[in-house]
Amino acid sequence: MINPLMQEDLDEIELQEQEERQRFTVTDLESLTWVMRKLAAIEAKKAEVNKVADAEKYRIESYRTRELEKLQRDTEYFNSLVSEYASHRRAIDPKFKSEKTPYGSFSFKKQQPKWNYDDEKLVSWLESNGANELIRTKKEPVKTEIKKLFIPTESGVVVDPDGQQVDGITVEYRGDELVIKPEV
Repeated sequence: MINPLMQEDLDEIELQEQEERQRFTVTDLESLTWVMRKLAAIEAKKAEVNKVADAEKYRIESYRTRELEKLQRDTEYFNSLVSEYASHRRAIDPKFKSEKTPYGSFSFKKQQPKWNYDDEKLVSWLESNGANELIRTKKEPVKTEIKKLFIPTESGVVVDPDGQQVDGITVEYRGDELVIKPEV
């Protein structure tokens, strides 16, 4: 629960007219302290809202999980009944393919063979048998080493140790980022 002083600050914020907000300016330490107090109250309220929402989200997700697990068990049970029926029909008539009802249908469908790969063993076998054309090599720059080796200029161009421009890299210089941290 948010502390009463912070709640008072939040109430004050809500009462402020939009026009007043646009005219307020931080001019000294006292006005900065007032603004930071308001920001701290807002952060505390955000934390409270998130805590309540997370609790409800957990409760709702638990409900969803319980209900879906129950429905999945029911689905598996009824699918097994259809599977038994389909197998029985196929045993009687090997050419039997499908059945339709007003609420759904089932059918037998031919499947392609599934290939299962152990990539490490396969690559090793392909290399040892001279089938390198069947091996894909992924090329990408090692960016951490590039940053150590190459030098960015003030204009953002990157050069190698000999001063030659490196194609494919530019450096974007950005200003300082303002980070505001209200204390809650």
